[in-house]
Amino acid sequence: MYYDSDHQFGSQRTSTVKHRNHQQKAVRTPRIDFVETENQYYIRLSIPGVKKENLEININQEGNLEIKGKVITILPENTKNIIFQEIYQGPFHRLIKIPNSIDKQSVQFSYNSGILEVSINKG
Repeated sequence: MYYDSDHQFGSQRTSTVKHRNHQQKAVRTPRIDFVETENQYYIRLSIPGVKKENLEININQEGNLEIKGKVITILPENTKNIIFQEIYQGPFHRLIKIPNSIDKQSVQFSYNSGILEVSINKG
């Protein structure tokens, strides 16, 4: 089942660092808070700089939550040289293993000020 930003929206970490000097491909792994209540799972994901239209949310066949997207930085037109670039730009990916069955139709999300909040009812 697929959810995008126009719909209601153990973990795998594959974090690498992107250095402009090395021009290597990198995928950032955003940090999360993952909370369980009696009837629901609640996940908060920190993804500053991401536009809502650049988010993809997917629940795979195993019931795991996959969140991915891209941070795009637009530099001024007259940029001559980048002296430092410490703010991440590029793709990110996070796979969150949900410990029990879920109601895939109950996925809801909100995105505000760089924080994605996802709630999923237990199955």
